[in-house]
Amino acid sequence: MALNVNHGAQGSSKSQISMQPIDSLNDVNSQVNRWQTLASTLPFRHPDRAWIAHNIATYHMSRYETTRQKGDLDQAIVGYAEALLRGMNDPPLNILTFEYLTGALLTRFDDFGAREDLDHIISYFRHLSNLPLEVAGINRVTVLNRLVNALRSRFEVEGRLEDIEDLISLLRHLITMVPPGTDGYRLFASKLANAWKIKYEQTGESEDLTEAISHHRALLTSCPLDHLLRPFYLRNLAEILVSRFEWSGDLNDVKDAATLYQELLDLLDKEHPDRMWVLMNLATVYHTRFGKTCDSEDLEKAITRYREVLLLCPPDHESKDALLGNLAFSLISRFKDFGRTDCLEEAILLHRAALRLCPRGHPRRQQSLRGLADAMHWRCLRTHSIEDLEETINLYRENVALAPPRHPMRPQMLLDLSLSLHTQYMLTGNMGDVEEGIEHLYEASKLVKLGHPLSRRILHLLAANLLYRFRRRGADKDIADAIKYYRTSISLIPEGNPEVSSMLSNFAVDLRFIFSRTGDTGHLEESIALSRSAVEYPFSSARDRLVAALAWTVTARPTRHSSALTAYRKALSLLQRAIDLGPTIQIRHEVISRQNIEHIPSLPMDAASYAIESRAYEEAIEMLEQGRGLLWSGIRSLRTPLDHLRGVDKSLADEFTEISQALEAIITTTDVRDFVQTPAGTDDSHVTIGRKDTFARDLAEKRRLSGELDKVVLRIQALPGFENFWRPVPFRHLQTAAMGGPVIIINLSEYRSDILIVRSNHPVVHIPTPTNFFDRVTKLANQLSETRKSYRLESKKYDRILRQTLEELSELVGQPVANRLMELGIPEHSRIWLCPTSVLASLPIHAAGPISLHTNVKRYLCDIYVCSYAPNLSALIASRSGNLSGSASGPPSLLIVGQPDESLPGVDSETRSIECLVGSGSVTRIAGEAATPENVIARLPAHSWVHFACHGMLQPGRPFESSFLLQDNTHLTLLRIAKSHLPTAELAFLAACHTAELTEDGTPDEVLHLTAAMQFSGFRSVIGTMWAMVDEDGQDLSEYFYGKMFVAGAQVASYEKSARALRHATRKLRAERGVSLERWVNFVHYGA
Repeated sequence: MALNVNHGAQGSSKSQISMQPIDSLNDVNSQVNRWQTLASTLPFRHPDRAWIAHNIATYHMSRYETTRQKGDLDQAIVGYAEALLRGMNDPPLNILTFEYLTGALLTRFDDFGAREDLDHIISYFRHLSNLPLEVAGINRVTVLNRLVNALRSRFEVEGRLEDIEDLISLLRHLITMVPPGTDGYRLFASKLANAWKIKYEQTGESEDLTEAISHHRALLTSCPLDHLLRPFYLRNLAEILVSRFEWSGDLNDVKDAATLYQELLDLLDKEHPDRMWVLMNLATVYHTRFGKTCDSEDLEKAITRYREVLLLCPPDHESKDALLGNLAFSLISRFKDFGRTDCLEEAILLHRAALRLCPRGHPRRQQSLRGLADAMHWRCLRTHSIEDLEETINLYRENVALAPPRHPMRPQMLLDLSLSLHTQYMLTGNMGDVEEGIEHLYEASKLVKLGHPLSRRILHLLAANLLYRFRRRGADKDIADAIKYYRTSISLIPEGNPEVSSMLSNFAVDLRFIFSRTGDTGHLEESIALSRSAVEYPFSSARDRLVAALAWTVTARPTRHSSALTAYRKALSLLQRAIDLGPTIQIRHEVISRQNIEHIPSLPMDAASYAIESRAYEEAIEMLEQGRGLLWSGIRSLRTPLDHLRGVDKSLADEFTEISQALEAIITTTDVRDFVQTPAGTDDSHVTIGRKDTFARDLAEKRRLSGELDKVVLRIQALPGFENFWRPVPFRHLQTAAMGGPVIIINLSEYRSDILIVRSNHPVVHIPTPTNFFDRVTKLANQLSETRKSYRLESKKYDRILRQTLEELSELVGQPVANRLMELGIPEHSRIWLCPTSVLASLPIHAAGPISLHTNVKRYLCDIYVCSYAPNLSALIASRSGNLSGSASGPPSLLIVGQPDESLPGVDSETRSIECLVGSGSVTRIAGEAATPENVIARLPAHSWVHFACHGMLQPGRPFESSFLLQDNTHLTLLRIAKSHLPTAELAFLAACHTAELTEDGTPDEVLHLTAAMQFSGFRSVIGTMWAMVDEDGQDLSEYFYGKMFVAGAQVASYEKSARALRHATRKLRAERGVSLERWVNFVHYGA
């Protein structure tokens, strides 16, 4: 550095003061010593000491640039300040020194974060901007630009809105000081656009956002296509368009953003370091659009892109925490939509990894804390884990502590904490949580302007908390304020926002409560109107609309409101839509079994009970059919018989078959959850980054095929005579299920329970039940299940509880049904079908007894009538339809699957006995090494009958993993069986444990057990077991059963005789073997 400072009159001492050229650190040290020595020789008030202080400061600055020692920087600042205080009779040099001092202070702030310097820096730059800078050779544009940067820095530290407003004013002036089209012009235009965006983020004023976009568009338009900074401008405009989309919901903005990011991608080669960021932003656009449209295709695109980004990200990348968080947020969205708990656990793991990369003081620690807290909060809402909730609240509290009063993120942090406190109140009832939440929400509401996107959410939660406080304190002001805040929050929701349904529904539910306290029917009518609007709002997710419909039913029913039946119809329709969104049957099952959405499992029974209450018996049966067995019926519809259609339009029938088979293959795909939760202290995020995520692929393919199938169905419905193809099944068709005998539907609902008897070509018969029917049946089911789990087979305790259960079932169901059947002229020993709902499906209704009819003889229901079970009417109809094998003209072909072991020593004798009874010429027997799942599945199509003699395995909570245990501990699972399509199958005898037992998954109405799977795959009649069976019973029952089927050596047997043959076998088991009650009650018949 060679500076020559030689100002003033010739001959003065000042003219001799000059800064010598320096080439090394030693030179700098020498010059500092030189000038300090010179200063020591001058009197304290000597006028040249100002010049000397200036030179010493400059050399200290030079030395700081080499050593980075803060002491040099501090000495430079002191020296410049001394020079100014002493004063130099040279105005240009005074200005230059002032500029040096300000620059040194700015360096200290930038390098060491000296907050106390910022106010001085801004004040000095303002003073400089008013001085005649040109006389000192200082560029005014440079000074103003540095003032802009200082104001931006202070805003980032303190969040002063006035700093942004001053910054905008300065930038507007700066733009006029540089020629248009130059790089300087583009620099200031870019800063101005970003300043407007920051102002919008503070004020929520849409005009600020419009200004920002206008400047960004103008900037991009003025930028040549080959300009080095065009990618930067493309990215900035895309980002701010996404911001406006979040405000306005205008899909054009997010569409334009995607186009801009695609142009940016096209400008970058595959090895470009910025490609990763563009992919990330494109993923964010998809995720943002998903938040508006609830289109799962956008969500899956986002997840796929985020995984690609992480694969490109170096392990030590400075922004890896943010990238991990982005993928985690999108996985949380998938969890919320599809109930994928593996996605929730993966998200928690990713957020923990991100937080570990953000220690205290890290600029993105708040973001990582919030991400992990949100994920933990969702897990708490699912599991009600107090431990998870405590961690959630602690994380949110840390975030609030990191956001001082004027911090732009403080309102969001306060809202987050209030939400977690609300959850804690719901779990613990601690009123202190509500009071604290209200306090935080009032503070948050004062920090954002009305109209800011956060304001509606803050006011909405504040209204809910005020009503919870009213429940305890009874202050009318809380009700008035709550209603006011609810109305305001809803008025602030932009059109097209997917939050509409949930926010309308929340207000509707609380208006229901207010109506219950005030009796004001105006509140009731408004609640119903809001619910209807929430249900019919097209831009919200099917899940949110379903929740709104369920809440509507709960409001309308107790008041006998005229809209109640409509509410139930809407809810059932939305339940079907929500289920259909899932690509696999397991995902669909999770939608039905969600315990955090109240009333879903009981919806069809509640709807039917209301229809029955209105004496609409036929509609009640249609509702049960529409809402029960959805998983089986969804696939069964894909197997719709097409014989008639094939005769009219073969190519159309073939097209339907091809698409439906491809769709069924996806729906029945085994949903492998290969994610393993890891301890909180470990970093296994790399395991998830490269994880093969087949869900997105399956969902996209399912959507494509569903769209193609819908078009084919419309073409079929356009054909004469096919107008009702694939439409909801009306009662007149469902009634054909009773062609072989009465079907007894037992509907269990907490509102009311009823028994309906369906007969072919007759009106539905209604049997009322006691008012405590629901409670008694629920208690019976729980008691029997708990006793069975606690006691081994043939225990006296279980026998006693089972006997008591059957006696009470006789009182509740058996006796009233037998009496009415007799009144209807249904003779004894006729066939009847039992169709129980809810937990009744786990009870042995067929053995209800003792029952007395016209005599003193006590009998069980199955002694009076030949009882079979039907999951629903459609399943029973399906068991009688299709092409049957030619069993009437010859013996059936029987496949026997036996797998003996130490606990099943009787399997060999059982299977050989059957072979003798049926005739070896028509029997295929596989056992031992040949009894593999693959071999069994391969052999089934060639046999009309099958007999399993092996272990049956039940997997609590995982119904699709229920299975037959075969060779080498391999499993033939329920799902694998359901994939089979066996149109010529007739009879399946499942002599294995638990084959007709329901798992504890909360969805008994889906009838997910091995017996139902066999029936679904094509077997018209299936014999199963309600619990564990004794090995020797398999041999005895089989002998009695097949002996009856092939009576007197007959070579012809019909599956339609199987129900009577099973009754014959169980009666012989009771009479000749004297077995305990549980052993013969265990065996049940399903189907035709």
